[in-house]
Amino acid sequence: MTLSLSQILKGSTAQAFRGLTNVLNKTKEHAAAAEIDDANFLDARLFPDMHEMKWQVQMITEFAVRGAARMTGVATDDLPSLPMEGDSFDALIKRIEECAETVEKADDATIDGNADMKIIMPIGPEQTMELDGKTYVQSFYLPNLFFHVTTAYNLARMQGVAVGKREYMGM
Repeated sequence: MTLSLSQILKGSTAQAFRGLTNVLNKTKEHAAAAEIDDANFLDARLFPDMHEMKWQVQMITEFAVRGAARMTGVATDDLPSLPMEGDSFDALIKRIEECAETVEKADDATIDGNADMKIIMPIGPEQTMELDGKTYVQSFYLPNLFFHVTTAYNLARMQGVAVGKREYMGM
């Protein structure tokens, strides 16, 4: 049996988002039990030049929605843009749920048919990257997805949240 590109993109996103939701729920519970303001966790950074936990969630959810749209052939100028908002655990969890639904609704046949599609993405001022659809999903989308989910997990662990690999795995 061959695993399709849509199964890879959607299955990995769904699992990563379940894990991210688990991490946020455990962090929310920890904050409440310890009577620590949510902002102490949501504004935490691993290093001063890295973004905070809430940004990790905001960014990766928009990235996933845009990635699914990109793989269904939406032009760069027409990609969805989500506001960088969500200053509470509940708001971020809701955002994850909504974005997961959007990714799940992307047409499988279109994604699978776009494996050889040329994708040109901006990656900085006056810089672009060109990838085919398959390479985009396997070598750009998935690493970014797991990088930001892992960063949110690490931020929770760094602050003493008893969240483990099983929660992170979203299984």
